[in-house]
Amino acid sequence: MDSDSDYTSSFSDSKILVLLVFILVIFRAFSAFLQKQANNVASVLTKNVTIVVLGDIGRSPRIQYHALSFAQNGWKVDLVGYDGTKPLTSITNNQNINIHYISHPWHLPDSLPKLLFLVYAPIKVYIQILLLYWTLFARINRPNYLLVQNPPSIPTLMIVQFVCWVRQTELIIDWHNFGFTILGLRLGHNNFIVKIAKWYEKLYGGRAHAHLTVTSAMHRELMYKWEVQGAISTLYDRPQSHFKKLDLEEIHEFLTRFNLEEIISKQSIGANFLPPSSKMSTLLTTKPSPDSPAKYRNDRPILIVSSTSWTADEDFSILLKAAERYDQSTDNLPKLVFIITGKGPLKDKYEREISKMSLKNVRIVTTWLPAEDYPLILGCADLGISLHKSSSGMDLPMKVVDMFGCGLPVCAIKFDCIGELVQHNKNGLIFNNEEELARQLIELFTDYPANTSKIESMRKHVDEFQKERWETNWNRVVLPLVNI
Repeated sequence: MDSDSDYTSSFSDSKILVLLVFILVIFRAFSAFLQKQANNVASVLTKNVTIVVLGDIGRSPRIQYHALSFAQNGWKVDLVGYDGTKPLTSITNNQNINIHYISHPWHLPDSLPKLLFLVYAPIKVYIQILLLYWTLFARINRPNYLLVQNPPSIPTLMIVQFVCWVRQTELIIDWHNFGFTILGLRLGHNNFIVKIAKWYEKLYGGRAHAHLTVTSAMHRELMYKWEVQGAISTLYDRPQSHFKKLDLEEIHEFLTRFNLEEIISKQSIGANFLPPSSKMSTLLTTKPSPDSPAKYRNDRPILIVSSTSWTADEDFSILLKAAERYDQSTDNLPKLVFIITGKGPLKDKYEREISKMSLKNVRIVTTWLPAEDYPLILGCADLGISLHKSSSGMDLPMKVVDMFGCGLPVCAIKFDCIGELVQHNKNGLIFNNEEELARQLIELFTDYPANTSKIESMRKHVDEFQKERWETNWNRVVLPLVNI
């Protein structure tokens, strides 16, 4: 009997202990809920928006521009994404913008076999789900609107749909491209997983308060083929006001700090590219004395810039082969310097190819620039080149927008909707392959600088593009969608 009594007593004590723990957990959860509700009551007195990108915030210019535009219009902004590249100073110094970094999941090399990628992908998605849920529920007050970049679609769209449903928040999807088409570049467009990804994207991307698209072609796709619910507006990328053509003094000042000659010397093989010059000279400019105005060097090369994320949708062998063709046809042609900026998985591959090239009158260098310096190198350049081929045929390269903002005509590779941005023989030229690109470079710069009629004509059309900047465009398209 004593043992039964002890057992009953022990069992009762255990039940009491479990009950106490349960009550404690409920109390803590309820306390946290009440605190969050108190914060939410305060938050309704202000305009709050959460902006989500499941990518490096510093390498997501359109998302950063959204954040700045909301902040400039009096909104409190919570910006959620990965750490990595430093965001714009105007973002980090803005009191209306709070950045919430989420941890990167483990990254596997792109060279790994497809089978390992398929095994790892679900684990990565699960980690991303947990991190996003924690951030959007536990770290951020209830927003009036949540704007999410798509792609990446998985798991982002499912998560933000659930968060908006629970928190009674209006969702805005900013469609940069279609995620399943990017996955198709890796797995093949007929792959079963790609088909599932398309179904998922249609399901969770099909309903929102508003949809923003980067092209009219994407607008039509969502409206007529996907039949999405919610307002659809085309918000073309436009450069911010700090993208501009530099004058000679600004070019000289920047290139004095950003020593291009040293970069060329370290990355190139062969003889010196340009003859030695005075201490008051840069690759492009010179000053006879410290107090003299800057002017272009008589022997200056043409500076051409291309920006890339070094991914499979950009074939940089086209640029390398075009450079070789130009180098073999140097009658009455100036020297060329190609600067390729950006980070990405295929960078090492192309750098190895570039290091093996032996060119006499052309140099190709790669570099990474801080966000504040990128507009400056564009402002120094003579021409931009874009090798971006859309995986869907319905997005446009933002690099071209930046180049236009700095007054640069652009040579762009052809794909379905590139004509919405680059107009052939007006603000740029469109090419299909390396032969056409080489021919365009030769045509533009034969007898340069005596003959600049073609490139100057294109600059005038670029000036027309510059008249509407991001701020004006955003206020016209997005602001009416978020009035509260």
